[in-house]
Amino acid sequence: MGRKWLFFDIDGTLVPYGEDARPSTRTLDALAALRAQGHKVFLCTGRTKCDIGSTLLCFDVDGVISGAGARIEMGGLCVREKLLPLRLLRRSAAQILRLHVSCILEGTHGFYYVGQGSVKLPWNFPRVTRAGEITHEMCVEKFTAHTSGEAEFAPLAACLAPVYDIYARPDGRFFEMVRKGQDKASAIRWLCEKHGVAKEDTYAFGDSRNDLPMLRAVGTGVAMGSAPPSVCREASLVTGTLEEEGVACALQRRAPFYPWPRRGCPPCRPRVRPAGTGQQGAWPAI
Repeated sequence: MGRKWLFFDIDGTLVPYGEDARPSTRTLDALAALRAQGHKVFLCTGRTKCDIGSTLLCFDVDGVISGAGARIEMGGLCVREKLLPLRLLRRSAAQILRLHVSCILEGTHGFYYVGQGSVKLPWNFPRVTRAGEITHEMCVEKFTAHTSGEAEFAPLAACLAPVYDIYARPDGRFFEMVRKGQDKASAIRWLCEKHGVAKEDTYAFGDSRNDLPMLRAVGTGVAMGSAPPSVCREASLVTGTLEEEGVACALQRRAPFYPWPRRGCPPCRPRVRPAGTGQQGAWPAI
């Protein structure tokens, strides 16, 4: 059986949202066992490089896709970078300032505060007061908006939608803007084409709407048990939640290439099941 490439979202998949936390021991053991057999393990996250804390990077991986696909590192070296073009970014910032929305520009090396809406953000990031203050050296990969609700964000969304994919959290207070064609899926496809990896040898784990392109781009997409119904419906499999050790459960109980014996694995709750059903099923054929 050939070597597999596996891509793991961070927030809600490996660690709780927004935390610089260590994945569970069971998850770390499962990932280490995969790498020991020669399979490739990648982090694939919406976080930019500066937002991936040292605690989270306490284990070895083969590469990191960050900024929701904007940057790819392998062996500690950047092999592809797709920053937001300066002209586009300044136009976007001008709309943010005009429409008074609280936004964070997320760069490779730092964050920047632009705009001021009804939500006053607690972070002391450098503030951008004019679009012309933005420079290429900021290395902005994506940006987010923080609002009191969808109504406040709607005018800005209308300006941004032709150029950006917009991912909203269920509460309607947080929105992530990723340039169209520059998402996790495009990064995975680029890597696999460059290294000659077949789609059927690729796997991805994610829990939110911004993971959907990634789950579609691989041979087997696994949704966490906490994922929205729209994500679960399109996944190859749905596993347990983060708290239920969903990543380790899916690998140890269902992946035919997993090196450990299945006997003695702790049970998964809810059990791994084919997407769209309540029945337990086998890992898709490889």
